[in-house]
Amino acid sequence: MNRFLFLYTALLLAGSLRAQAQMGRNSVRLGVDLTSLDAPDAVGPRYVGRFARHFRQDRLLFTAEAGYMRLATTNQPFNGFDPGDNRRTRLTADVTVLADLLPSASHALRLGGGLSAWYRRDDIYRGATRIGLDNVAIDRRSWREVNTGWHLTAEYEWLFSPDWGVDGRFRVASLGAAGISSMLGMGISYRF
Repeated sequence: MNRFLFLYTALLLAGSLRAQAQMGRNSVRLGVDLTSLDAPDAVGPRYVGRFARHFRQDRLLFTAEAGYMRLATTNQPFNGFDPGDNRRTRLTADVTVLADLLPSASHALRLGGGLSAWYRRDDIYRGATRIGLDNVAIDRRSWREVNTGWHLTAEYEWLFSPDWGVDGRFRVASLGAAGISSMLGMGISYRF
């Protein structure tokens, strides 16, 4: 009889602990950030995907994020010669720690920061000079490098169901030789 009472108590305790456990300890996010690069005309969309692991009753998040951005801007002709477009490509990877400041089940205001590594491939028009009457020398520069640095993030998320949420965020990244990039974005997330 004592064994059955012990087993019954253990099952009740395990069931009540499971009922108190946080559901949706992981989440995935898809979004788009309006991202500025080093030049005033270099602003465009960066498409991002994020995996997050939630801890401490959703008050602390560890995230890994990947992104892609491709941007082409048109240059003005130089004495009738077209210098071609400026082309910028970014492949981005970020890891972030976020802390939630709101003790709410459906709203989150998170602040955090982390490390960034962005692959940069740029082909940029730098200038042109006339050589003789009919020739023009066009100066273009290309970069292919990985820039590392840090970023700071502020985001607000609203869960409109237990599994789905929408968010808005602002982020600033300092990437060494690539300069400072700022991002303003929106996304949708799913918890599982």
